[in-house]
Amino acid sequence: MTPILRPTLAVAAVLAIAFAGCTTDDGAGGDRLTVVTTLPVFQDIVGRIGGERADVSALFPAGSDPHTYEPAPRDVAGLARADIVISNGLHLEGGSTTDLIDANLKDEADHVRLGEKAVEAGVTVLELNEGGRIEDDPHLWLSVDNARLYLQAIRDALIDADPGGTENYQTNYDAYMAELDGLDGYVSDALAAVPADRRSLVTTHDAFGYMAEYMGFEVLAFVAESPGQEPSVQDVAHLGEEIEGSGVPAVFEEPQLGAETSVLRQAASDVGAEVCTLYSDSLDDDVATYIDLIRFNADELARCLG
Repeated sequence: MTPILRPTLAVAAVLAIAFAGCTTDDGAGGDRLTVVTTLPVFQDIVGRIGGERADVSALFPAGSDPHTYEPAPRDVAGLARADIVISNGLHLEGGSTTDLIDANLKDEADHVRLGEKAVEAGVTVLELNEGGRIEDDPHLWLSVDNARLYLQAIRDALIDADPGGTENYQTNYDAYMAELDGLDGYVSDALAAVPADRRSLVTTHDAFGYMAEYMGFEVLAFVAESPGQEPSVQDVAHLGEEIEGSGVPAVFEEPQLGAETSVLRQAASDVGAEVCTLYSDSLDDDVATYIDLIRFNADELARCLG
């Protein structure tokens, strides 16, 4: 996935100099680990496992699109103090954000790429066609099965950085894994009434392949392969044909996207389909945690397609 350019290395270098020599103990967290994540959804998960032993913040604010958001210097100031930085990798954040992280990271700090850890653990990666280039689909966490591997990688990184907190991290990890087991049942029950001929997704961008596999759906069509791409007239016409030909009663926008949403709404209006919502890489006040995200998506699919 290829986001637009983010802050330059010059900004990164200035921040690295400005915060050189900072340590965890200099901050308000005292002896607690300082962890910076890219996405707020990772901040939520890390905060659950870290508990009282970790101060966790996100580089991208809630409600932003990680593919196009441009961090300002104040957004990345905490990177230089971080004991651990947690991103997704697999090109979700883009090269300039990765450069920004690497330029500000302390020598002894760890940069954990959750998606790449999941791939190392054996996840089968889906592919995206990015303007003729085949790229790995980075949205693995939208399958709860894959999210379990994210939890393991987070637990292991926290223990490596803070062995004295091993019992705390393991206890929190076990409790969260039990919640995910319950989430499996919730999703299954919520979607049980959706008939097979309505289990097709039309969305704003190609982010829901893993979720579709996990929840028993298929991705039928989308406005753009990745956010920020301008669909052609032919793309828009094809989207309308797909919606009308499939007979799906609803299409799904994402709350953090703009231009793609207007195209989707127009195509849906042309054929009389309802416009509903799915969350992918962003959280907001209404959907504030990872578990909220999965529950909301399951409920919305059941409401709009059931």
